[in-house]
Amino acid sequence: MNETLLIKLLQHHFEHQRKINEFSSKLNLAYFELDLLTLVLDAVGIPADNTLEQIGKYGYGGWMDRADTFSRGQYYDAFERQVIHGTKEECRAYLESTIMTSTFQHLLNGYKREVAIISA
Repeated sequence: MNETLLIKLLQHHFEHQRKINEFSSKLNLAYFELDLLTLVLDAVGIPADNTLEQIGKYGYGGWMDRADTFSRGQYYDAFERQVIHGTKEECRAYLESTIMTSTFQHLLNGYKREVAIISA
């Protein structure tokens, strides 16, 4: 997907969430919730969230510290912090920071694997 399409998806995600939040106290809108942010995170290579599976395997104690656990929570939190008005500029900045974080994390994981192989 190109950057323009990803930014548009982020803007639609923002607007959809705003509408859901606006009416959530009046109606049960769970059926209408749509998570376009997941599509964007998939498109830029962020690994899928496996926290529920990890909690199921290891319980609530220490599941987050496991090397094979990946949570997308930080990306959702960052979206809420960075995208205040749903503008193209805010969404572009979020997308760029997400790609940078993903690239850095990928490089860091490669380094950790290399160190583990050398240490073995």
